[in-house]
Amino acid sequence: MKARDQLGAKELQLIEERRRSGYRRESLEYFGEVEAELRALIARLLPGVPEAIDLAGFVDAHAANPIGRGDRSPGLPPIPDLFALGLRRLRDFAFVRLPADEQDQLIARMRRGQADEEFGLPAKEFIDRLLVKALAGYLAHPDTWERIGFNGPAYPNGYAWINPTAVARRHEGFPGASRL
Repeated sequence: MKARDQLGAKELQLIEERRRSGYRRESLEYFGEVEAELRALIARLLPGVPEAIDLAGFVDAHAANPIGRGDRSPGLPPIPDLFALGLRRLRDFAFVRLPADEQDQLIARMRRGQADEEFGLPAKEFIDRLLVKALAGYLAHPDTWERIGFNGPAYPNGYAWINPTAVARRHEGFPGASRL
């Protein structure tokens, strides 16, 4: 990792923009109608996240961007649709108005795969994928970096994404390089 004073202008600009905005959006694109449910669910899943980090805004902005492989089980709707369906079901359960312990009990049933039938959708997939997305936003925020002791991106000045050919050249002679 490079020290903050060794980062390039582009990286510093990105860091400052994230810190300033906290991912906040004027209005949520995918989940505007269920914003209260999204915010309440994230608050229960990740308690203690500073208000300056708007994880609901992050989830909304990145709902369609796969994390990891981006795979889906057969019959599972696209992730933005799964999130919207799950959040609408939470609204049907009046999740926002439930006491915290009842919210936690419902989340626990979802995480154990015991709420699929009452939700009418794969509730475990919904809650697990939403948690991963919210965690990605939390860990991508500069304020979190400071809390966990991460110095920030390790990109040198002038860093540019390298193309697939350059990646393959860097891996020549290593096991599995032929698959790149």
